[in-house]
Amino acid sequence: MTDAYAIQARLYDLVVEPLNGPLRAAAHRLCPPRPGWTVLDVGCGTGSALAEYAAAGCHVIGADPSPAMIAQARDRLGGAADLRLIDGSRLPVDDASADLVLVSLVLHSVGRDEAVGILREAARVLVGDGRVLVVDFGTSGLRFPRGWLGRGITVLAELAAGPRHAANSFDYLRRGGLPALVDEAGLEAQAVRPTAGGAITIAVLAPHREPTNSP
Repeated sequence: MTDAYAIQARLYDLVVEPLNGPLRAAAHRLCPPRPGWTVLDVGCGTGSALAEYAAAGCHVIGADPSPAMIAQARDRLGGAADLRLIDGSRLPVDDASADLVLVSLVLHSVGRDEAVGILREAARVLVGDGRVLVVDFGTSGLRFPRGWLGRGITVLAELAAGPRHAANSFDYLRRGGLPALVDEAGLEAQAVRPTAGGAITIAVLAPHREPTNSP
């Protein structure tokens, strides 16, 4: 199988990481890591997030569809991470095995059915009080000038990633972004924070639970 990210993997840390680092810092503030957690990063890329969670005392698992990205993550982390290839939305992780599932800048890049499938799989692998931490494009309104500039940069990046990637991204925005996916996946938002002038949304999700009536 051809690795669509083979070239990007070599440039990812140089080109993309300067933008991703501040987003991870904001996500950590919204959902601080705890030592002893098992953290699964879906679409782990070159492993930068995994390295930060490992340094915080977490057991980390990385999953990515790109062998080249997995290779870069292995070079960064050595034996500090459990790295696994994925194909589609199915996660090669046991039920109820993760305290936190990271899904960062992934959902907009795949088709809608796969995006919903990823969120459902994330819910499946959570322990009882586990959470899903999502970072992705915002759809609640852009603030001038930072939000407009951020959206312009992301549009250019999506177009450069290829027609299929761009089509998925624009469909994600047109359909309302993360909130619509959350509902369809049977999750609910516990905390939502727009950043980058509204161009990016950070959200903490949990499986939807029907309220119970006290006897």
